[in-house]
Amino acid sequence: MLNVKHKELHKSFVYLLIACVLTSYLALLITWYEFNDPSFIANKKLHIIEVIVLPILTMAVIYTLFKKYRCDDNFNYLMTNHFFKGSKLVKGFLIVMYPCLIYTALWNLSVVPILYYAENNLGEPCSKEYLLTDVSACTINDEQQCIRLNLIDLSSGEERSFRWYLDTHKLQKIRNKRINLVGEKSYFGYIVNEIQW
Repeated sequence: MLNVKHKELHKSFVYLLIACVLTSYLALLITWYEFNDPSFIANKKLHIIEVIVLPILTMAVIYTLFKKYRCDDNFNYLMTNHFFKGSKLVKGFLIVMYPCLIYTALWNLSVVPILYYAENNLGEPCSKEYLLTDVSACTINDEQQCIRLNLIDLSSGEERSFRWYLDTHKLQKIRNKRINLVGEKSYFGYIVNEIQW
């Protein structure tokens, strides 16, 4: 009997340790992303990850949790008493929010390391011409002056946007003009280092 309790305690400790490590890693990724905010223009490979792969993984996680909820009485009790407490309105809100939180966690665990890798590993230099269609203020409250640049790729016609912190006053005056983005190409897009007009 004591051996069974010891194994359960050991198993709980391992799960708690894994949860703490993943949460710390997630917090570090979010902190890096918010602090650095790389000027990154994604290509189709990263869009496939964001639009196809991550929603499929989110549904797989939800399916696994739901299957475990239906089959395991202890897990059922834990979910019902700790995560789905409250009125029907609260339960409905939580049912909608948990997939969003799972997707956000998966996005931070997969896309932010891609951006970190692209920013910290030198890729081959590249230069591409875009049409600057709109310049707007960033939605974040930041001490630095930030603008969001909306661009159209002249070769493919696709719309792109990213945040930029340098030469903001000059860029706000040159809407609907061609600009040249100079940066470093990576597998999932490229980092913009300089804007020439």
